Amino acid sequence: MNKNDWTRFLATLTKFNRKKVDHIEFELVAENLRRGAIRITDLQLQEGEQVTVAIPNTAEWFQPVYGTLDETSTAVGGDVYLGDQPRVFENVKNRFYNIVGRGHEAIVIPNVYETDFSNVLTTTVVDITLYAKNDFDLLRISTNYGGYVDEYERVYPDEPEHPLNKRYSREFFFEGGAAGSEIRLWGSKNEATINGVPANRASRTLNVGGGMLKIKRQLFMGLPYGSNRIRIEFYKLVNGKMRDTGIGFWGIVELIQWQEGKSKP
Repeated sequence: MNKNDWTRFLATLTKFNRKKVDHIEFELVAENLRRGAIRITDLQLQEGEQVTVAIPNTAEWFQPVYGTLDETSTAVGGDVYLGDQPRVFENVKNRFYNIVGRGHEAIVIPNVYETDFSNVLTTTVVDITLYAKNDFDLLRISTNYGGYVDEYERVYPDEPEHPLNKRYSREFFFEGGAAGSEIRLWGSKNEATINGVPANRASRTLNVGGGMLKIKRQLFMGLPYGSNRIRIEFYKLVNGKMRDTGIGFWGIVELIQWQEGKSKP
């Protein structure tokens, strides 16, 4: 049974519109039903005259995709591989990260099924964990899609091409931390913290020295199907302005992939 086999029913309740709902009694009448099963998934109440779209639980419509990268898939024997030969690093220990950078970097994250690229996946939230190698005064994690704002919106009007004068479709700001800080931006758990302390998600303005940065809602990162880019920008306050001073970082990017599946029995 797939999602196209479900029917959505709407009804308007006006008799008790000034009272809170204590409980609901639901009666179902089915006619001309010879055999089969009837399943009811969700009941949603909302105020107002306009009906918004319902968002189903992903467990009903999607199923997770599991896969493991097989580093021997291109081996032809011994230490010989098809195509370009892998680099060999000596004396590497505790390599528990998959991203590393310095200053402003755009990292490429694939949301593809590694053994079959034709296997279409759904948009996936991303869990990003970063460790700063230096003290920093501002961190922005964003998509790589955006553009410079109009003159009246610039953070630093006298420096049109400053990176903070450019805004992106999805952005999340952290207001500084010390070297060694663990920064989490986990879309899967709606968690944004520095060393376990929740990030500021309420403010709509940030003090960035000689300017005031106006921000919209803090947003987590998501990846549509394919290869995508996430920007990481560490800033240090220098002479009254936020600058890219080459602050180093390393970290881990994780995502749980999903594809269209069938509803639970």
